[in-house]
Formats: sequence, structure tokens, C-alpha cells
Amino acid sequence: MRNVMEKLEELRRFAVTAGASRAVIIAAGDLVVRTSAWAKCFIPACKYYGTSIMCPPHNPLTPDVTRKIVDEYTHGILFQLDAPVDDFVGDEWRKRHVEMELAHKKMLAELEGRAFHMGFPLALGFAAGECSLCVPANRCAVLEGNECRHPLRARPAMEACGFDVFAIAEKVGWDIVPIGHMSRVQDIHCASLIGLVLVI
Repeated sequence: MRNVMEKLEELRRFAVTAGASRAVIIAAGDLVVRTSAWAKCFIPACKYYGTSIMCPPHNPLTPDVTRKIVDEYTHGILFQLDAPVDDFVGDEWRKRHVEMELAHKKMLAELEGRAFHMGFPLALGFAAGECSLCVPANRCAVLEGNECRHPLRARPAMEACGFDVFAIAEKVGWDIVPIGHMSRVQDIHCASLIGLVLVI
């Protein structure tokens, strides 16, 4: 019978096969959760704040809850998807970035599903960005009193739960830079989406 680390390595390789630019096994103790990271969803208010059940204030995973969840795990798979800088900088970024976010969420769902079927029934995934499965093209069905249209793929962003993605990326040696409304393409050397699946 394979040990847990062998299974985690298989999941790490699967993330890359599924399209991730890179993936690592990360100890739960290396995950950084900060209330200040969560607060960046609403100070200043993100364009997508409150637009779905995956974003604050509707997402129930406050930093305190997230810390309790992380404490119940020992490892996870962290993965990064490189993205074109042009998709995340400039006036049209809200339209251009959706395709990459959908690809990222597809990878996340596949990785979480693979972990589940490998014997990790409590595998739990966290995505990047707003719930682009519906927003902004459609309103969140749950906020209108209906069932989620994409229950197997909709996941909250790491930041929306309090994960400090910048600090976590630094711990594993990944290059990420802040991108904001004043960013210029010529000043940004990389863009990416980072996701996490807590496994055991």
C-alpha cells in the first residue's frame, strides 16, 4: 500500500498534467492566514465584493473559520497557472481575464475530485478571483434564492477566506507581483492564478 506522501506526489503531478504551470506539496503549517488579507476584499472594495456566495460578505469562511479548517489538515497541493499579463492589466481586464479564471477553476475541480477518489474524502479546494462561472455575465443564482448553477466547480478565492497568497507564494519560491488599477503592462513581468487543495 502506497504511503501518503506518494499519493500527494501523484496529486502534485496530476495538477501539472491538468494544466498547472507548477505545483508543490505544501505543509498546512506553511499556509499563512491573515485577517488583513481577507480585508483586502473590501478595503478598498473589490469590484466583485458581494456579487456571489463565494465572496465576502456572503462567504462564511472568515479568517477565524479558515484557521480552524487549516488546523485539521497536515498537507495540501498548491498550484499556479501562469497567465498573460494583458489579461489582468488595463481597462478591459474584467472581460479578458475570465477565460484564464475558468481554466483555473476547471483545474481546481479536477484536482479536488482526483484527491477525493484517491481516498481523501475531506479534500477541500480554494480558487483565485471572483466566481467567474456566473459573474459578471449573470447574477449569482444562490443570492436570488435558487440553487448554485455550478456546485461542483464553484469555489471561494483563497484571499476571500483570508489566505495571504503573497506570503504563501514567497514561502515556496514563486514569483508573483501585485496588479492594480494603476498597473501598466510594461511594468508587470508576470501574472498568474494560484489555487490550493487541502488534502489531509
